[in-house]
Amino acid sequence: MNEEKIGNVIMDLSFYKGSDTYSDGESVEDRILDIVKSGCDIDERLSEGNDWAELYHLSDIRKNILAWENFDKDSSALEIGSGCGAVTGVLCEKCGRVTSVDLSKKRSTINAYRNSKYDNLKILVGNFEDIEFTEKYDVITLIGVFEYSIYYISSDDPFIDMLKKCRSLLKEGGRLYIAIENKYGMKYFAGAKEDHTGKAYDGIEGYHGVERVRTFSGYALNAMLKEAGFTGVRFRYPVPDYKLPLEIYSDEKLPAPGDIVTRSPNYDRERMDSFDEVKVLDQICADGLFPDFANSFIITAHNGGEDPVQGCLYAKFNTLRAPEYRVDTRIMIVDGRLYAVKSPACDEAVSHINTVEKNASITEEIFNSIKVAGLSRKGNDLYFDYVVGVPFDNDCVDYSSASVPDICRDLKEHLDILLYDIKDENRCTFEMTDGFRSVFGDVEIPPHTPAFRRSDADMIFGNFLRTDDGIVCIDPEWFFDFPVPEDYIRYRVYRCVFETHTNIAWKIKTRQEFANLCGIDMYMVDTYDRMENAFQKMIAGDGLSAEKIADYRKPFRRLDEFASEREGLISRIEALDAENKELKRVTQEQQAFIEKLKRAIRNPAYGLKWAIDKKMKGSEQE
Repeated sequence: MNEEKIGNVIMDLSFYKGSDTYSDGESVEDRILDIVKSGCDIDERLSEGNDWAELYHLSDIRKNILAWENFDKDSSALEIGSGCGAVTGVLCEKCGRVTSVDLSKKRSTINAYRNSKYDNLKILVGNFEDIEFTEKYDVITLIGVFEYSIYYISSDDPFIDMLKKCRSLLKEGGRLYIAIENKYGMKYFAGAKEDHTGKAYDGIEGYHGVERVRTFSGYALNAMLKEAGFTGVRFRYPVPDYKLPLEIYSDEKLPAPGDIVTRSPNYDRERMDSFDEVKVLDQICADGLFPDFANSFIITAHNGGEDPVQGCLYAKFNTLRAPEYRVDTRIMIVDGRLYAVKSPACDEAVSHINTVEKNASITEEIFNSIKVAGLSRKGNDLYFDYVVGVPFDNDCVDYSSASVPDICRDLKEHLDILLYDIKDENRCTFEMTDGFRSVFGDVEIPPHTPAFRRSDADMIFGNFLRTDDGIVCIDPEWFFDFPVPEDYIRYRVYRCVFETHTNIAWKIKTRQEFANLCGIDMYMVDTYDRMENAFQKMIAGDGLSAEKIADYRKPFRRLDEFASEREGLISRIEALDAENKELKRVTQEQQAFIEKLKRAIRNPAYGLKWAIDKKMKGSEQE
C-alpha cells in the first residue's frame, strides 16, 4: 500500500493518479503548506494579513459549520472533498474515526500537517469515484463540494448520482451533511458576484455557458435528496454564509427583523451594492421568507428514519475572540425543553464559563426589578432557561431609516429604562482601581464622575427581553466588580449601535460624533473610546478580531452612487462638449481673421477696404 505518515495522520496514495487536477493556484497552496509546516500561530498571522486565500483555508471560523452538532464520540465520519483541512479538525474532535478524501495531494498534505496531532484521521488522496470503500459510515460530509459533483462523478446526472453514492456509503440511520451556497441567496440579488464564476447574477440567471459548477435553491436540493432516497431532510442557514459562519439559524429559529444588521461581506472581489441589503432582509424576515433567500444552506439528510426537532436550533460563535473568551451559544431542545446553552469553544475558555456562572448570580443583586434567566450547569456547559419574551428593542425606531436625532433620542430613552433600575446603593462616584486599569487601561476620569460600584458592562438591548414578569437579562457575560463610569456604559451601547447598523454610518461620519449626539460629553468621548478599545483588545487578544477581519473585505460600490457619478460624468461631458463647441467657434473666427489679415498684407487695396468695413460696422454697433 502506498502510504505516507505525517505526525499521527496516515495519507493513503493508492488511488492518486499523480497530478492535482483542482487547485486554487500553485503559489497559493505552496504558501499555505509552508505556513502549516512552520508551526506558526495561525491566528496571529491572520490578524496581520489581508489575503483571502489564507483566511478561507486557515481560519478557525470555518469549523463553525459543524461545531454546533453533537456527534456520537464513537461515530465514523467520511469527509468528501476535505481540501486543506479547515473542517477536518472539528470532525476529529467530535467523532471516533475520520476518513478524509480529496483529489489533491498538496491539499491533503496541508491537511495532514495541520491536523497531525489527531490519531483518528486517515486521508485518502484521489477521486471519490475511483476509491474502493470497505465500510459504511455514520456521518458523511459534503462541505462546499456538492456543487462540484461534475468533477467527482462521471454520469449523465452527476448530482443525483453523487447523492446516491453517498447514501450507499451510509449506515442505516446515518446522516449526510451538505454545505452549499443558495442559488437565490440575497447577496446575489444585492450585487455580489457568483462565488464560483465571478460573474454578477450568473446563478440566478441560470449559469448560461457554465458547465463545471452548479448551486441550487432549497426546493431543488430537497427534491434531489428525496429522489436519492434520503429521509428527514432538515435545512439550517449559516450567516453570513457557510464559508465563514458566525451564526446558524434553523426553520425553528429564523432571524427576526433587525437580527441581521450588516450586509454580506465580500472577501474575494469588489462588488456592486444594488440596494440596501439590510432593509430588504428585514422585510424578507418579517414576511417569513428568509429560508428562500439565505445566502447558504447546511443540510442534514437521514438515511432512513425521521429527524425529530431536537438538538441545536440556533448557534452563535465567538471565534473572533482570544481563546480564553471563546464561549459559544446554542439554543437547544433537551428532553423537550428549550435552553440557551453557553459552552467553552476550547479548553482555555472554561475559566470564562465559571465567570459567567458567577456573574449570573451577582447581576440580579444590582437591579431592583430586572431578573436573570434561570441557570443550571452540566459539566462545562451553562444551561440558561429559554425565556419567551419580546426583545427589549422591539419598539425602537427603525435604525435603518430614522433620522439621527430620532435614533439618539430613542436610544437614550430605552437605555434609561435599564440604567434607572440599578439600585441606588450601587451608585457612586468614580475611583481608580487596579481592576479597572487591567481592563480599560490607565485613563483620566474627572473627579465626581457618576459611576456604578458593580456593573453589567454589556447592556446592549439584545441582552434583555420584556416578559409578562418584567424585564429579563439573558446574557450576563461581562460583569465588573469595581467602579465604572455610568456614561461609559451608555457609550458602549451607542458605539455598538453605530458599528452594527451600517445605515447609520452613511448618515454620520464617526462613532464619536454619534455618541456626542446621544448625550456623551464631547470631552469624554475619546476617553471612553480608548477604554472600549482596551476592553475589546482584551477580549480579542492578538488573534483575528472582528475589527481585523474587516481588513480582508473588498470595497462595496453603491449602485445609486455609481448612477449619480455616471450622471455627473455625463453632465461634465456635456459641459465639456459645449465648451469645445464654443472654443471651436472662437478658433474658427480667429482663423478667419488671420486669413483676412494675411490677404490684407498681400493686397493693400483689400486691406484698406477691410479696415473701412470694420470701422463702419463698429460705428453702427455704437
